[in-house]
Amino acid sequence: MMFPYDQLQQIGYTHPLHPTLTHLPVGLILGAFLFFLVSFFSKKSTLRQTAVHCIVLAVIALPVVAGLGIMDWLHFYKGSWLFPIKMKIGLAAILFVFLIAAIYSGLTKESPRTGTGLWYLICVVLVIGLGFFGGELVYGPSQTEAAPEKTTVLAEKGSGLFRENCSMCHFTDKSERKVGPGLKGIFDKEDLPVSGQEVTEANVRKQILTPYENMPSFKGKLTEKEIEAILAYLKTL
Repeated sequence: MMFPYDQLQQIGYTHPLHPTLTHLPVGLILGAFLFFLVSFFSKKSTLRQTAVHCIVLAVIALPVVAGLGIMDWLHFYKGSWLFPIKMKIGLAAILFVFLIAAIYSGLTKESPRTGTGLWYLICVVLVIGLGFFGGELVYGPSQTEAAPEKTTVLAEKGSGLFRENCSMCHFTDKSERKVGPGLKGIFDKEDLPVSGQEVTEANVRKQILTPYENMPSFKGKLTEKEIEAILAYLKTL
């Protein structure tokens, strides 16, 4: 799925689209919960109505955000069924159901306020879960830092560049495949995992600029100094 990513790349935007709008339903759901809490203690019905309106807007925004997430998944992850992807899809579906339940409860005058508040609270918990697995997807589980003697300023810079450009497809703490192969100990191996070429700085640089198979090219996206920093970081894995 190249459209609209190829058009956006031409203007220098190479990031996923999904995160740009996730704040909308997340903010609305958190706002609804806070409005409900204030209405619960202040007894102001108008604030309870505002909470319902926030949930309605969240329901409208959620399919759009989910659609962008599916586009990013197909484009950046090639449709790979990673565990965080499965969890995000499942939690998003459950969240949609609970949002509808929260709207119904909020609009029904006979519904106890504690019951409505419980629906809102569950929605907040689901949002937190989605955020957690989104972080797992991008950054992976907490990883062991490189040994101090192997860490340099250049490698530290490369670590940040790797997180921004490469971590969505590659693990750094294991050799298992994510979308592309895991890169732990990559410079200790004899051959690169996909191309089979000898592991050298020149061949890894070539892989970054003119990739083998499905990996996107970073030619023009990364400067030579940035590539050097990433290479320095890969050597610490």
